[in-house]
Amino acid sequence: MGSAWDTFIEATIANNGLHKSLPARFTDEVDIMYRLANSEICAKLLSWLRNLPRVLPIGPDMSNDLRAKGNKLFKENRDPIVVLAAYNTAIAAAPKGSRAMALGYANRAIILIRVGRYREAFYDCQLALDGDYPEELRLKVYFRQAECVESLDEPSKLGPIIEGISKANDTKELSENGQAKLQMLKAKYAAAEKCTVGITQTASEPESRYEASLKVVDSPTQGRHVIANEAIEVNDIIATETAFSFVPVYEPNARNTLASNDCQKCARVNVIPFVCATCGRACYCSPQCRENHQSVHRFECYGYQKRLWFSIGIAHLGIRCLLDGFDTIRNEILKANSATACYKRLLEMTSGEENELGDYGKVFRLVTNFKKMDKDDVLRYALAGLMLSIYLIDCTDFVSVHGLSRDDTMSASDLRVLLGALIMRHIGQLVCNGHAISELRASVRFDYTLTRAEENLLPPVILLHRYLHSSRVFTAIFPRISMFNHDCDPNIRNHFDRATLKVYATRSIPAGSEIVNCYGPHYRLMPVETRLMHLHQQYCFDCNCTRCRTGDDTYLKQFNTIRCPRCRHNFSMELNLEDFMSSFRYDFQGQPTACPECFQQLGTELYRYLSNSRFDMLEHSSSDFKRVIKHYDYCSSLLVDSNQTKATILQNILDSYTQYAGLMEAESFFTLRDYCLEFVTMRRNQFGFMSMEYLTACFYLLDIWAEYYRHVGDEGVTLKPEELTALNEFRAALSMVGEDTRALISAYMKQNVILDEETPYDCWVPLL
Repeated sequence: MGSAWDTFIEATIANNGLHKSLPARFTDEVDIMYRLANSEICAKLLSWLRNLPRVLPIGPDMSNDLRAKGNKLFKENRDPIVVLAAYNTAIAAAPKGSRAMALGYANRAIILIRVGRYREAFYDCQLALDGDYPEELRLKVYFRQAECVESLDEPSKLGPIIEGISKANDTKELSENGQAKLQMLKAKYAAAEKCTVGITQTASEPESRYEASLKVVDSPTQGRHVIANEAIEVNDIIATETAFSFVPVYEPNARNTLASNDCQKCARVNVIPFVCATCGRACYCSPQCRENHQSVHRFECYGYQKRLWFSIGIAHLGIRCLLDGFDTIRNEILKANSATACYKRLLEMTSGEENELGDYGKVFRLVTNFKKMDKDDVLRYALAGLMLSIYLIDCTDFVSVHGLSRDDTMSASDLRVLLGALIMRHIGQLVCNGHAISELRASVRFDYTLTRAEENLLPPVILLHRYLHSSRVFTAIFPRISMFNHDCDPNIRNHFDRATLKVYATRSIPAGSEIVNCYGPHYRLMPVETRLMHLHQQYCFDCNCTRCRTGDDTYLKQFNTIRCPRCRHNFSMELNLEDFMSSFRYDFQGQPTACPECFQQLGTELYRYLSNSRFDMLEHSSSDFKRVIKHYDYCSSLLVDSNQTKATILQNILDSYTQYAGLMEAESFFTLRDYCLEFVTMRRNQFGFMSMEYLTACFYLLDIWAEYYRHVGDEGVTLKPEELTALNEFRAALSMVGEDTRALISAYMKQNVILDEETPYDCWVPLL
């Protein structure tokens, strides 16, 4: 959890002796809540909530200043992303319903049209017109919106626009060109009405199914787990499930308090942000998603204004689970006369595989591990649940909206206990069942520049490795897939597309074998001791998988192999660059790195080369790059094969020089291209090609090919056999990311003629 909450809760526990409140053995969440929810503790929690500062002063003056900055940047013909950033911030800072907000949307629509984002520009025009936009200026916004409709080829949407233009024409006569444009719009709309055919749309249901023949079984040693009823072949799809709930992940050291550009309703990533008009924080991909999420967000909005969700980490998903599932249990709460009776009833209703509470019931019966957890952790989760219960009751209209304040319902104190117990339960479930939804996070610059309509606005260089990186964007709960047990060598891989998770087999799975996932500690990433420690701390079990049982770290050791410069003996040692270089500082208290065979210290020469791996500080000329080659050749002689430290040094080189590849002499350029291929090979060797690590490593290759094409011309790129292999593997690995992200990469490939313009997306062809 975040530091603000941590600091407060540690003081509260210490000053009130709350450890004494816990029973010797955990009973249930309701019992814990009754023990904690005294008037003094509740008052402290409520006071903490109300004293949280607003994260950003909101007012029309600030919004207008930011919009004026955007206007100035636009007139200077600055990069559209810089202009967009100013307008985004202006909209977020504007009070709901204010003229400043309407002006911000209208101005952002101009730049969105410029970069070809007509759908979002249409929405912006509508939001401006629905808001307090000046009457005397509305005509140009209507024509702007009409341009969007024409570009989208959706003439059926012209009706309100024509009506608005005609109304404006009554007070301000249109020019001759304006009249001609209006008549043309009327003709298009009339033609569209004749062609309109009624289409019945049905709401899509969330996906949740086992695609393969699977069976949920229970055993004393493994608990509930899943086995294959019949043989499953490699790459077969095993399960598909849409998250029951998900929340955004916040960067722990982020200074910017604005929303991330990811939709909280549909989980679309890298969007043009449509933020909540009240808090300016919760982000959506469209006004429709924003509206559809209002039934949940209305109870989170105040928390966003106070930056509460940033502070409490996983507890945010705990309250989101309750909000998403509350309609399912509302009637049971209304019928109950106490928290204890209601909680007992919910447990009874979800006791079997086929429970009475649907998807929420599947979440409700997931394990919490409170009985195995450290008491300090149980106490922290309990206080988080109680605080969020107080938040719902005292800081929002949750009670009145759901009719929970009637005379025939349970008492206010029991309702506080019940809601706190439910949220506490969900937090405990999420600690051991939550999934991280990872995606390729695009910097906003990359997203927008690839969609510009005007060729002359394209920047000279767009580099994938700089604009896309693997990132954890949401934390989610998938109750069916959560029943897969952990193994440090899993037989599945997870593919996320927005809020939907698809699970594939990574190897053949015989009938009767268990389906196993990895909860984070993977044998490719951590040694046995580290894995066991992490799994015991978070999940409260001692892993007994084959990799842990044998204690064999051979796989990981091969990526930490070092060759002694004196005796040439190879030995394995994890070599963290920062730790290694600190051994040469006067304040170092540890043991220097030394060869176990001849005891030769890996002395100042290697340190000198490693410390000079800050290649970003160099001048990036070809002569300078020759010095880099010497550095790397020496490091390669000591750091063997796919050594992780060598891979880090190589990535530093690529980060610094790929963008300058087109300015290099031919010899240096082809050396850098070889470095790209070497780095890709290292990542394949360690993580396999169906991994985010491999996928992002391939970006350097794509960027080098693009650089070659830019500077050589229409000759294109003649790929080596190893590069062709990498390209085919990259194509397969792209299935790991969502459709929206694949579209970004497809646009890049087409722009740089790595993908032929006439070839469908799924048929990748290098230009030979």
